[in-house]
Amino acid sequence: MSPATPTSPAVSTPGVHLRTGLRPGDVDALSALTSTSRTAVLGTGLMADLLAAGRDSDTVVIVAESADGPLGYVHLDLSAPDGSAWLVSGAVDPTHRRRGIGSALLQAGTDAARERGARGLRISGRPHGYAAPGVDADADPGTAAFLEVHGGRPAGCALAMHRTLHDLEPAPRPPEIGIRACTQQDLEELCGMVREHLAADWAETLRAHVEGGGATERILLARSASHELLGVACWGAVGRDPTRFGPFGVSPAARGRGVGGALLDATLLHMAGSGLGHAWFQWTGPDSPAHRLYTSRGFTSLRTFTSYTVPTDHGDVIRAQEGTTR
Repeated sequence: MSPATPTSPAVSTPGVHLRTGLRPGDVDALSALTSTSRTAVLGTGLMADLLAAGRDSDTVVIVAESADGPLGYVHLDLSAPDGSAWLVSGAVDPTHRRRGIGSALLQAGTDAARERGARGLRISGRPHGYAAPGVDADADPGTAAFLEVHGGRPAGCALAMHRTLHDLEPAPRPPEIGIRACTQQDLEELCGMVREHLAADWAETLRAHVEGGGATERILLARSASHELLGVACWGAVGRDPTRFGPFGVSPAARGRGVGGALLDATLLHMAGSGLGHAWFQWTGPDSPAHRLYTSRGFTSLRTFTSYTVPTDHGDVIRAQEGTTR
C-alpha cells in the first residue's frame, strides 16, 4: 500500500480532513473505531489480517482525521474482476456521526473505485478475507439505512451458521470416495482445481495458509478411486480462529455423489478430535444446496447479513445528502 497522502473530498466538520494510506499506529486506531459496530468488531489482529489479505496495488484505506487522530475510515479492495470493487470494512466514531464524515468517506471510496474502472462498490465479502459478508441489518439498522439513503441497494442475503461438535452422527461415506489430509505435494494440484472450479481467491487463501506455515492437516481432500481430486474442506485456514470452517467446495462434475457430505462429516470429526467444541462459518445462501447440506448436518443460523452495492456514479447523490449523513 502506498504511504499516506492527502485526499480531496471536503468534510463538513471543521478541522477534519481525509487522507489515503496508512500511518504508524493506524491499525490500532482503526480497530478501535469498530469497537461499537453492530455488524463486525475487528480486533487489531483481524484488522491487520484483512489489510494484508489483498495485494498492495489493490488495497486503498481512506482515513478521516482531526488533530486528535482518526475519526473514521473505509478499507477498499479494488481487485474484483467483474467490474466492481469491495468495501471490506469501515467505521465512524459514534461521537462524530451525522457530521458528514461517513458521507465523505463513502464518496471518496466510490470515487476511488470509479477511477479503477469499477461500476459498483460492494459492501460484501471478498473471498480471500472479509470482515463480514454484508451488513447485519437487524442488529445494525443504522448502517443499512445509511447505505440505502446514499444509493446502496440490497444485493443478496448471506447466512452465518454454526453447530456444536459434541453430538456428531456422520452419514455413511460412499465407498468409492477417499478422504485424507493434504500434503505439500498436493498443493499445486489443489490450487489448480480450486482456481478452475471453485474460486481463484480460495486458491490464494489455501496457498497462503500452506506457504505461511499453516497446518496442512487442516485441509482435507476427497479423491475418487482413480485418484481424481473431487473436493476440499478446511478449518482454521482463514483468519486466526481454528473453529472457523471453510473454504469448502466440490468440483461440478462430482456434485450429487455424496462427496460434499463426506467431506463435511470428516472435517467436523477432525475438528472435534483436535479438541474444538464448535464450528462456524460466515457465508452461505439461504435455500441453496450448500445450506441444505449444512442443515442436514445440524448447523443452525447464527446471523443473517445483507450485501449492498453502491453504484460508483452516485457521487452527486452522496454530496446531496447533507442533513441525513452519518
